[in-house]
Amino acid sequence: MPNDFIEETFGELDAFYPGSKRKRRKPVPEKPTVEVVPWEDEYFEKFINGQKVKLYTLGSLAKAINRSPKTLRKWMEQGKFPQSPYRMPDTVGKNGKTYVGRRLYSKAMVDAVVKIFASAGLLHADRVELSTHRNLADKITEVWNEIRTTETN
Repeated sequence: MPNDFIEETFGELDAFYPGSKRKRRKPVPEKPTVEVVPWEDEYFEKFINGQKVKLYTLGSLAKAINRSPKTLRKWMEQGKFPQSPYRMPDTVGKNGKTYVGRRLYSKAMVDAVVKIFASAGLLHADRVELSTHRNLADKITEVWNEIRTTETN
């Protein structure tokens, strides 16, 4: 009986702020784990040395590493991320303006970037500061060069 009396009397004590009649906020539930976004849906089939290869756009690469395409373009402009090894041909619009072709990446290249980002702990990070990960672009460039030599030979 004493336990019930104590629980009855002081049970809701933690529900209020000390010295206040205002109730405490309920704890915020943890963020759910980040689910893997399917990035392999949109691709172009192109021939490289007579072999049909699926090539993915910058948007697919961005989805695979949980970033926006705009962020990757900015990193490329700043030299923090390597340029695309493959591109679609340039096109001329109706107004005479030349549009630069799309950046394309093979599946092996996208998988390599995902693996490098995951090993650096950046795959599900909210913010990536590439100035602290300076060797990241070098690693990606090195792996992409190896992949490209195997794909083009």
